[in-house]
Amino acid sequence: MSILDRMAAWSEFKVKEYGARYVAFGIFSVVNYLLPMYMWSDEHSGEVAVYSVRIAAILLSFFIAVSETIPAKYQKYRPLLWHFTVMFCLPFFVTFMVWHEGITLLWIINGCLACLLGLILLDFMSFLVLYIGGMLIGAVVAMLLGYRLQLDMPDFLLYPSLYMCVFICGIVMVFSRDREKNRTLQLNAMRALASTIAHEVRTPLATVSMLLKSMKLSDEKVSKETAERFDDKRKKALSEVSCIFSLIDLMLMKVSIFNRNCVEIEPVYIQDLVQESIDRYLRDDFVQKILRVNVIDNFSVNINKTLMLHVIFNLVQNAEYQVKAEGKGEIYILAGQERKWKYLTIKDTASGIHPDRIKSIFEPFVTFKPQGTGLGLSFCKTVVESMNACIECRSEYGKYTEFTIKF
Repeated sequence: MSILDRMAAWSEFKVKEYGARYVAFGIFSVVNYLLPMYMWSDEHSGEVAVYSVRIAAILLSFFIAVSETIPAKYQKYRPLLWHFTVMFCLPFFVTFMVWHEGITLLWIINGCLACLLGLILLDFMSFLVLYIGGMLIGAVVAMLLGYRLQLDMPDFLLYPSLYMCVFICGIVMVFSRDREKNRTLQLNAMRALASTIAHEVRTPLATVSMLLKSMKLSDEKVSKETAERFDDKRKKALSEVSCIFSLIDLMLMKVSIFNRNCVEIEPVYIQDLVQESIDRYLRDDFVQKILRVNVIDNFSVNINKTLMLHVIFNLVQNAEYQVKAEGKGEIYILAGQERKWKYLTIKDTASGIHPDRIKSIFEPFVTFKPQGTGLGLSFCKTVVESMNACIECRSEYGKYTEFTIKF
């Protein structure tokens, strides 16, 4: 995974945890940086650097306000654009202007407001990273442009400035930390509840699983054909129980999304993974008729095998639904290596996905099936990203849908 993708994954993780006010901040920031260009146009006339920085802030704010319209394949970078825009428009801009104009009452107030706004928009860790980084970059850019920080401060500004700094630090230490403590308590409660439910469900399932494994027909009068049918049904029931165990693991993993290090991984060869997914979950006669498998390179990946098996099952199940609904098409499982990526692709040649829908398919509770929950693809995305991989969707409406997991 490239540095840009890692940064995008970190930003997406933080946005999922604390949210992002894309449109509200974008509109507010456009207005906030556009009006002063006219209010103080005489004061900064001819200063290209100041106008350039303001125009850049306006453009970034406009893009973040309309970022929902970004093509689906670039949506994963939307949270990163959000964090970069906040950093540029608040700490970077204020620092740059302080180096340009000196420490004045106007920029002391602006700096305090920028800190307050940052605490409202961001979690504490993101606030520290973005503001320290933004201030450093702002100072470096100002220095490269030849500006020098004027440290002379009038006496009447000294005490108000110190007071405002202490006031801001108090807000950071008290209110921001309280919010994160409450959030942590809520998450711990969710994890404890999920663990309790999982334990209560696992216990009877384990009993059922042991009973199924020990069951066999011993009556000599039973025909061989009947015994084989019984054994097939027993194996299918065991497979269903195993699938439920996987769902429980997936639920626990979803609740633990804010601590992705909890996911245990191991090296697995892709050929073994694909074959086991077929043996355990894809033995349905209909699927077997339309399934095409092509493992070009048998590479090894570090994954949680149980969870990744469920991802494959989920994607193939979605493909099967589309093929049945359209009454045509085939399902392909492809694996190989391409440049720096190892990939696993699940593709169907049924109906494809409408362009208006594709950008929201990974969002929780978004479904286009009559009986769907809207959690399957969201879970798949969470599982894949927890293993330092990524999942992408490509589709041509009326022709095909293709999900690719890149390791």
